[in-house]
Amino acid sequence: MMRRVVPAFPSEPLPLQLETIGFNPDQETLDRPDGYPYFHWLHTIHGEGELQANGQTWRMTERSGVLLAPGTPHRYEARNGLWQTGYITFHGSMTASLVPSFGWSGAEHFQWEAGNNRISNQLNDMLTFAETGSDPSGWQSSADLYQFLTLLRTDARTDNRPSMSKRLERNQVLLEWLEKEFANPEIGLSDMAAQLGIGERQLNERFRELFGQTAYSYLIQLRIRKAKEWLPSRPDWTVRRIGEAVGFRDASHFVSTFRQKEGMTPETYRKLYRP
Repeated sequence: MMRRVVPAFPSEPLPLQLETIGFNPDQETLDRPDGYPYFHWLHTIHGEGELQANGQTWRMTERSGVLLAPGTPHRYEARNGLWQTGYITFHGSMTASLVPSFGWSGAEHFQWEAGNNRISNQLNDMLTFAETGSDPSGWQSSADLYQFLTLLRTDARTDNRPSMSKRLERNQVLLEWLEKEFANPEIGLSDMAAQLGIGERQLNERFRELFGQTAYSYLIQLRIRKAKEWLPSRPDWTVRRIGEAVGFRDASHFVSTFRQKEGMTPETYRKLYRP
């Protein structure tokens, strides 16, 4: 049975605003030469379809979907029989900046691994909630929509690389090791690479893809984060002692690095939380 909900339009603008959400058990052919006026998500629940947009053609197999920007011309139709789809259309005051911040272009194709149902489940949960009509303000749907987009970012891939969650999983041994060993000032790039059994260059490539920084920069940021936890909670410890406890060799290096990262000295940061 077809399911389609058009939620209430609140008077105040929302960061992300759900326009429609639904499930189509027998997707018909749609040709929109002028595109759709809002962001449009479409993914395959069962069967297979084909979608054309921005000069590209994508097979819409199970565990795949496409996100289209407003006004993007597109056409889609079923292939090889029945094609069941789920869809979301949305707009909002933050969409023009938020969607590109995820690294997505005007037409983006996503795929996710077998056994990972979080994206489909999130859409179904949103649809079930929208059918209750219990969100007249739209704020709950806005929050749920943001979670849906973050799932696309973490659980799906837009190229031939594994998803972010899968890449994080491959590096989890090192990340957990750093959480335990960050205070050791002797840790170097070779030690980190050895935890994963890969070369230093490959290690840095992985960290740039995941965190936008080298592996050693990640370690420094981890030490600064721990220092920010301890500066207010251990008032009897000197700045020097905290710097050494989180892995810096001397106080001057700790203070200068902290100032560079946080825009203030450790003592100034501590005063912000002092009763």
